[in-house]
Amino acid sequence: MKWIIDRIEDKTAVCEAENGLMIDVSLNALPENVKEGDVLSITADAPETDNRKQKIDRLMDDLFID
Repeated sequence: MKWIIDRIEDKTAVCEAENGLMIDVSLNALPENVKEGDVLSITADAPETDNRKQKIDRLMDDLFID
């Protein structure tokens, strides 16, 4: 998904998603030096998701399996 920074208000970037939805995002959550008109690309990190799932599965096994 892509967002376009429509404007920056205080410490918030007002972004427009590809579907036209407007989203407020804290500037703290964005890369430094973003500015109005920048396009942000949001993607899922499949390898990191798998790593976290495996870690959680191991933790759950340690809790509930003798």
